[in-house]
Amino acid sequence: MASPITPALRAKINDDMFHQHRLGYWLPKDRRIIVAWTKQLMERIRQAPKDPPQLDPLLVQFQEFIEGHAVLGPLSNDMFAEVPNVAPYNEDPEGNQEVRSFGQMILAFNALLRIGPSWNDIANQIGLIGCPFNAVLDWPMATASGYMFFLWPEVNQYLQKILAEWEGFLKSPASSSVLLPPQGWFGTHGMTALVTKGNQNGLGTKSALTFPELYQCPDPNDGDCKYGFQCWEDFFVRKFNDGIRPLPNPDDETIIVHACESAPLQYPVSPVQLSDNFQGKNQNYSLINMLDQDPLASKFVGGTVYQAFLSCLGYHQWHAPVSGTIVAQRPVAGTYYSQNLYQSFFGHFEDGRTPDPAAPTWSQPYIASVAARGLIFIQADYTNIGLICFMAIGMTDTSGVEFDKPIGYHLTKGEVMGRFHFGGSTYCLIFGPQAKLQWTGIPAPNDPLWPTSLDAPEDNMPDFHVNSELARVVKSK
Repeated sequence: MASPITPALRAKINDDMFHQHRLGYWLPKDRRIIVAWTKQLMERIRQAPKDPPQLDPLLVQFQEFIEGHAVLGPLSNDMFAEVPNVAPYNEDPEGNQEVRSFGQMILAFNALLRIGPSWNDIANQIGLIGCPFNAVLDWPMATASGYMFFLWPEVNQYLQKILAEWEGFLKSPASSSVLLPPQGWFGTHGMTALVTKGNQNGLGTKSALTFPELYQCPDPNDGDCKYGFQCWEDFFVRKFNDGIRPLPNPDDETIIVHACESAPLQYPVSPVQLSDNFQGKNQNYSLINMLDQDPLASKFVGGTVYQAFLSCLGYHQWHAPVSGTIVAQRPVAGTYYSQNLYQSFFGHFEDGRTPDPAAPTWSQPYIASVAARGLIFIQADYTNIGLICFMAIGMTDTSGVEFDKPIGYHLTKGEVMGRFHFGGSTYCLIFGPQAKLQWTGIPAPNDPLWPTSLDAPEDNMPDFHVNSELARVVKSK
């Protein structure tokens, strides 16, 4: 796979794996919390009575399909065997990775189908496991066999069904247990994180509002300490209170606003090509792949892509970035656990770099071309903007997209047009070459807030308010 791992490189691996940040708090910043959480999960499974637990029928079908497949069967075994047998990838007392085989992965999935995204206090290490399935698959995803396995269409069809079943649990009252204090989302640590994120304001002044002041709560005085939310999904798709995210100068048609409460991933990229290599080191945007071969893709050649990352702690409704008419929209089937091969174990140690510790965090432009996603094409009222595309990108456990408005509907800037369910992760705004943009609502390109590389994105960038100014259109002369 790679060159021998020297003592110096091993020390660097340990340092990087334990201290790299994870965008959006979907997984803890400290890899040791993920290790401890996964160990705890697998320990419970291994210490269960000798009789195996009752497997969910869907998982039985998935396992039988994989084990009987001439190609996928070997890949499902190899993606665990190829995980390097060095720390931190083998972090358990027996010298192996926490999840050691495809069969154990199935057992882990079986347990996770009845567990909501939760806060954990393990050995005084506080962390949020916002994507529990992702935590289990973190290392096998990064192997060469895992790369092939998680691109396979039938694998993703099964994963879609498995995640849909989990989503059913997250809509049930039983899922609300993860909200409860002292260790839940509304416990001390969770509430502090939620309120801190909700009060961020991009480059502006932070506010100091409480959770009920920020968000609509069914019952702010709920004696059960859940603010009236009956399940985890109700809490996740919560709305801001009226007036919390106002539009700037609503009548100024030259202003484009942030479509989501989010942190910019990188400075907007231009000019984008119809077809480009999105799997390499540079992760270029490839319009024909992003837009799923849509004939409208050619309209954006030479234009600009702006991509931003949503926080697990934040707000997950999508708002119209401009006023205009929806001319087309559709969901796109895609992958759930695929990461850019360059960010994996495969060929990665040779230059002294380490793989993504919370894959696919470092693969955002790549997943824009392969992940499950939703497309909304909007013909802006203002002719100098023209046609734009809003792309909602599901990632790993967080893959549900819902459109609110039909094709032909006229959107008013700032109006809600859909939402992520159970997560959301990232989105893109795609502009054609006719839109001449000044990026007035994000840091300047030389600002130290921007990460130096997608190989090591930091959480330095705060969230920018949905409906706040993102850019201005330069009027044609």
